[in-house]
Amino acid sequence: MINGLTVDLEDWYHICGVEGYSDPQKWDTYENRIIRNTDKVLTLLRTYKVKATFFVLGYIAFKEPGLIKTIKSEGHEIATHGFYHKRIFEMTEREFEEDVNKSISVISSNINERVLGFRAPEWSIRKNTLWMLNALRKYGILYDSSMVPLTRMGYRDYPVYPCCYNTDYGKIWEFPLTTTRLFWERLPFTGGLPLRLCPYFYIVSEIKKINRMGFPAMVYIHPWEFDKEQPRIDLPLSRRFMHYFNISATPRKTEGLLSNFQFAPIKNILGITT
Repeated sequence: MINGLTVDLEDWYHICGVEGYSDPQKWDTYENRIIRNTDKVLTLLRTYKVKATFFVLGYIAFKEPGLIKTIKSEGHEIATHGFYHKRIFEMTEREFEEDVNKSISVISSNINERVLGFRAPEWSIRKNTLWMLNALRKYGILYDSSMVPLTRMGYRDYPVYPCCYNTDYGKIWEFPLTTTRLFWERLPFTGGLPLRLCPYFYIVSEIKKINRMGFPAMVYIHPWEFDKEQPRIDLPLSRRFMHYFNISATPRKTEGLLSNFQFAPIKNILGITT
């Protein structure tokens, strides 16, 4: 079974809903660490001969076109993470379309290729924002990876494994966040804080269990999780824990997963071609 490996290409200050830091007008004043941190990720992928999907912020593609071309030249898929890293439920349909379209335009001009996939910042698709699937398909996106089948974070009835949705513009694939059942709820464990928090043996055993059932799992990482020296933002306690706890574990656990499982870009797993 081949699993999906994804990288949310965002810098250390791209945090949603944090006063000051979530204001794009201030982003140019912050230290740029995206190139050095992405190089760490690319080196690791090169070592294990693994290709991934990079969900790229349009803002980064605009500021660092050479980085996007480098990622593409190494055989990785380039998808979009929106332009300004705004959560969907904070935007109107029109604002969302403008943000997505802008990101697609900038990214596709860098790679001379169609952008096929999208991931919402902070997995922010909710039950009342499913209109975004229609908007994505309208602009040529063929798959989304934003749904979380959880009660508070996403919507409990979202799909657990890859599936298709019908829109006014044709079918669109959904590859939801990988979760495991714990009592009456589902919990994520393959990226971000859950990856850093869960014991490595548990992560491996749960991925193997999903694979035995005939489904792929999906791992996600961020370049800033490979940077212990990044500037620290004064976040509320809960957000600080979520963002920084056990950050040194990400490179180690990612390397372990790369050595134990086979991975590929999302478009390959879903069999999407253009």
